[in-house]
Amino acid sequence: MRLVFTFVFIITGFLANAQQIPGKVINAITGEALAYAKISLPQDTPILSKIDGSFQLNLNGKESLKISVSYLGFYTREFTISEKNKSVLLQLYPDYEKLNTVYISSPRNPANKLIEKAIENRKINDPKKALEGFTHQSYSKFLIDNDKNPIQLATDSTNSEIATIVNTARAYLSEKITLHHFNQKQGNKEEVLGLKTAGFKEPVYEVLTMDIYPTSFYEDEYSIFKTEYAGPLAKNALKNYEYRILDTLNTTRPSYLVYFKPKREKVVPGLEGVIYLDTVNYGIQKTEARIIGEIDLEIHEDYEFNPSEEVWLLQKRDIKIRPGSGGKDISVFGGNIFLGTIQRRLSISSIFDNDPIDTNLYLDATTVNYDYQLNLSPQIKETSAKIVVDPKANDREPSFWSDNRKEPYTAKDQATAIYVDSIIKTRNIERKIQVKKAMANGYYPLAFWDLELSKLFKYNNFEGIRLGIGGKTNDHISNKFNIGGYFVYGFGDQKAKYNINTSIYLNKSTNTNLKLGYTRDIKEVGSFDYLKAPPKFYLIEPRFVNINFFYNYKQYYAGLEHRIIPQLSSEIRFSQTKVFDVRDYVFLYNGKLYPEYTVSTAGISFSWEPFNNYLKTPESDILIERNYPRITAQIDKGFADVAEGDFNFLRTGLKLEYTIRRLNLSRTEFIIEGNYATGTLPLTHTFHAYPNSSRQEAVLKRFSIAGKTSFETMYYNEFYSDRLAMLHMRHQLRPIKFSSFFQPEIVLISRHAIGDIGHKDRHQNIDFKSLDQGYSEVGLEINKIISGFGLSTAYRYGGYHLPGFSQNFALKFTLNIKF
Repeated sequence: MRLVFTFVFIITGFLANAQQIPGKVINAITGEALAYAKISLPQDTPILSKIDGSFQLNLNGKESLKISVSYLGFYTREFTISEKNKSVLLQLYPDYEKLNTVYISSPRNPANKLIEKAIENRKINDPKKALEGFTHQSYSKFLIDNDKNPIQLATDSTNSEIATIVNTARAYLSEKITLHHFNQKQGNKEEVLGLKTAGFKEPVYEVLTMDIYPTSFYEDEYSIFKTEYAGPLAKNALKNYEYRILDTLNTTRPSYLVYFKPKREKVVPGLEGVIYLDTVNYGIQKTEARIIGEIDLEIHEDYEFNPSEEVWLLQKRDIKIRPGSGGKDISVFGGNIFLGTIQRRLSISSIFDNDPIDTNLYLDATTVNYDYQLNLSPQIKETSAKIVVDPKANDREPSFWSDNRKEPYTAKDQATAIYVDSIIKTRNIERKIQVKKAMANGYYPLAFWDLELSKLFKYNNFEGIRLGIGGKTNDHISNKFNIGGYFVYGFGDQKAKYNINTSIYLNKSTNTNLKLGYTRDIKEVGSFDYLKAPPKFYLIEPRFVNINFFYNYKQYYAGLEHRIIPQLSSEIRFSQTKVFDVRDYVFLYNGKLYPEYTVSTAGISFSWEPFNNYLKTPESDILIERNYPRITAQIDKGFADVAEGDFNFLRTGLKLEYTIRRLNLSRTEFIIEGNYATGTLPLTHTFHAYPNSSRQEAVLKRFSIAGKTSFETMYYNEFYSDRLAMLHMRHQLRPIKFSSFFQPEIVLISRHAIGDIGHKDRHQNIDFKSLDQGYSEVGLEINKIISGFGLSTAYRYGGYHLPGFSQNFALKFTLNIKF
């Protein structure tokens, strides 16, 4: 019965769509597609052709339909469309007299005047500017489908006794119910009341982080799918767009139909489409827009007028995303997981993807807004998360969905759950998702063990080849704690290094963990590691290869990390570190030589990213969007006579990172870092400025990988300081787009450092300088020349300029590979 029921409903829906006749409107003389031509239907609302002139006509059971097609500067023509037509090509002839009138009759484009008024009236038309506050609910339906494939009869391979009818291309379906709050003080917050993903038993939050629901056309920047476009009604819209009035529509509230198109598409990304502007208050009544580039994006928005507040409110938005020229993933879980993917960008991991993707797939996201409550100031629950998922969201009863569902839930939708469930099992999708999440943090899950990839192989001038294994247990062992560690061996120094540690999860939702561990390893002299530095996984570490001055240490440590709010995390740590084998270095203090010593410290570290946007789920907080600045700070206090400590000192570090992104895809980055120490400080615990140059005389012998925050012309072990300030400035010009796969980026770089050191005489058997004269270098990078590879040059100048050109010059390669 289940098979028959599903078959009847799907076939019924298929037959209902059989009278959809595709067509296209073109210029009869040139063959050029006419975007947004008006197609008038008898006793029905007119429709518009799309940006490529295409349209779909529904005969609604009639044998034929008489339509009228008009376009500015062209003769209006009438056509009869019959059910016998498989497709139609409608040709319009230019009316040259009207075209001349359109282009030369007025010294100023009248459409620009309308747009100026629409921009000026944003303060009364944009609900977020015109109203004190409001709430509303929305129903969103997100699916990946293929409307070109025929319906097929397939067998669910996971249950040979049940045959299910599915469209084999239907690949993903998700629904959500959201309560939106807005007030002028706290801005916009979303509360996800219901969330359901076909075929998945566990909650799936990835669709909530995809940024497929755009901002408003009233905004200066229209953001969708991790890309920002110039807003058609932005303050400087006339600089970025050209406009043309296509028609005036006489509806209940008459509107101007205005066509917009980017002026500087190669410089500033923009949309192309039409916007319906109210003839009275110039508010948005409707929008249709499209862009065809790395992705093929199509947007339709309908608004409804609220007479009490005299404002147009967004009622429905439909977004379709199809494969474009490439260069960007269009995927729910990531391009290497074929389920939920319609386009993969070219990357290292994509080379190994064996699962083909149907090129006819498209993403369809529909949102219907309802139950608006206007001009109130809703009390938004205090939370720093942009989106909060209700604890009951994933367990709603069917009645909840039937009460709130604003789009039909068809038999095809029902069949999708069965199909996706079979795909999840037969293609091992949940395992692939698990692997992807783990690898993003530098691990590869193997049953109960997450293998740490960075411990497998390394090379540096001190250890030579460094091989090993490391990792930690995962939730297959326990969801209350993990046990981890590593064991590595350096073939150059012929010594083993190891670590054992555990983290006890006190509160997973706030990432509150008790951390205990023991380490026997080596560490670079003069390094300062922030406990709460953003986690980074490097397949190849730029500086590590050429470092040759390490100290051996044994360390016991205990710490507690806690996320105060999603944007602010902290960690305190207590440690005892025994330092030994620092080459010939000896520390002289109070007449005593210390070739070996013990350092006992207590430290506290913070990382604050105040403008990051997070999704708060019942299980954890998930980063949606990273914004700047990012501030990292740390204080370490060394104690003498505590846990056998030899020295009293205080070390501090403060780092500020800020990035300015622009619509033309250029960006400017600033990194300012300061370190300051007082007390009795051996050289191992001073500060270096991240040098990245060996002392080889020939430039090519110093050829290596350039780092992002390292000084490429500064020699290793050349400078040490106990007071240090650094400034890194990088300005990347907009990419040079030769093709969709060859878009090199030119980066201009300026780096500066100044520092000093006290009691230099305490550091025996080593020669180094301070940075009291100020160090400067300038650089130029050309990135992404071939895949992720590029070239970097740098030149040293200022107080530490050296005699010969080659001594001041560095040539290296850059590596920007996406996985």
